[in-house]
Amino acid sequence: MDKNIWTRHKIIRLAIIFIPIVFAIFLFGSLVMSRKEPEKLPPEEKARAVRIIRMQPVEFIPRAVGYGTVEPDQVWNAVAEVSGKVVETSTLLEKGAFCRPGETLIRIAPEEYHLVITQMEADIQETIAQLAELKRQDENFKASLKIEEKTLELIRRELERNKKLFKRGVISSSEHERQEQVYNTQLTKIQNLKNSLKLIPANRRKLNAKLSSDEARLKDAKLDLEYTTIQAPFDCRISAVKVERGQFVSRGEVLAIADGTRVVEITGQFPIDKLINVFRNDAAKMPSDVFKPQEIREIHNLTPVVRFSSGDFSTFWEARFVRSDATIDPVTRTVGIIVAVDNPYKHKQQKDQPPLVRGMFCEVEIKGRKIPNVLVIPRMALHAEYVFVIGQDKRLVKKPVEIDFTQSNLVVIRQGLQSGDMVVVSDIIPAIEGMLLEPMVDEKLELRLVAEARGDTPIK
Repeated sequence: MDKNIWTRHKIIRLAIIFIPIVFAIFLFGSLVMSRKEPEKLPPEEKARAVRIIRMQPVEFIPRAVGYGTVEPDQVWNAVAEVSGKVVETSTLLEKGAFCRPGETLIRIAPEEYHLVITQMEADIQETIAQLAELKRQDENFKASLKIEEKTLELIRRELERNKKLFKRGVISSSEHERQEQVYNTQLTKIQNLKNSLKLIPANRRKLNAKLSSDEARLKDAKLDLEYTTIQAPFDCRISAVKVERGQFVSRGEVLAIADGTRVVEITGQFPIDKLINVFRNDAAKMPSDVFKPQEIREIHNLTPVVRFSSGDFSTFWEARFVRSDATIDPVTRTVGIIVAVDNPYKHKQQKDQPPLVRGMFCEVEIKGRKIPNVLVIPRMALHAEYVFVIGQDKRLVKKPVEIDFTQSNLVVIRQGLQSGDMVVVSDIIPAIEGMLLEPMVDEKLELRLVAEARGDTPIK
């Protein structure tokens, strides 16, 4: 009996375990048999957001940037033209001081040169007196010659009478000979007077030459006296002082150096390829022979600008083209273009603008003649010889272009793009032709490109 009860209990436990398992298997099989195949949906294409610019013709000004150091147009070396002791120096003779034309800066002791002038004037007066004396001698000799010639005529007549008397035997031969001796003596006196008169022109020329020499030496002495006073020759600023009061200076010694303040020059060194962009559009107008700076300025309409930057401070000056350098720099292989700024100490285009002084390292920008109706893109939009544009249905199109030239961040397109094309400026990775795009116009970049093309912003 107990055994049968235990068997029933065992069967019940097994049933409790296996019945749920069998039911789960049956249910799972039913679900598997009754399931539906998943619905297949077509793949959805997602558009890529990109920035674009719209092509439009702009007015382009070719520009080139070079760098150079400010130098004064005029530099005055105050050289001592006479020797002597410095007896006076002006209060303006200080480094950094400004001087006007004619202001006296240095005086050298003039006493020695006053003495030389006095001596030269005395020598001139002596020579003038000698010339006057020579003139009187000439007059005296001529008057004496007339008298002696009259006396000679009387003696000759007396000699003629003696000859007749001697022939008749009235007088002795000795008396006749004495008369002949008197006649010969008178001839000698006349000849001496004539010789003296002939020497007077030579003596006069000698004294006149001496007078000219003395006058020249007097002028030289007066110049030396003037040279003892050293004055500023033009508007300038003292840049170096090399003399002190009481110092003895020698002829040819540099006493001070001053820079002109009316004009400064900057020799900007430009890469040759950048200058070609400025001059290329007017090449046909250039004369075949050597031309003057004025002709270059008029043909290319050059308008230079000088800029100076230091930290956060930046300023600029309008300049003018002066000339080009005669040689190419052998180290940098650049061409020197010389520009000038007038009145650098008064020429102010901005508030608190400093003057252009010697040694300032500046940027020189040269603008050429305007080129109308040009298509430009930013350099970042160019991929080798292609650009990406938005095609039909907002699809990416790879378009070949021909480049005219580049300038800083700009690329001038000769062929390949048209007005209205939408050029992609975003960096697409990977860039697959035909991919769907979501274009967004970058208006700020468009405005920046137009401003840079027209020369309204500095070249970076």
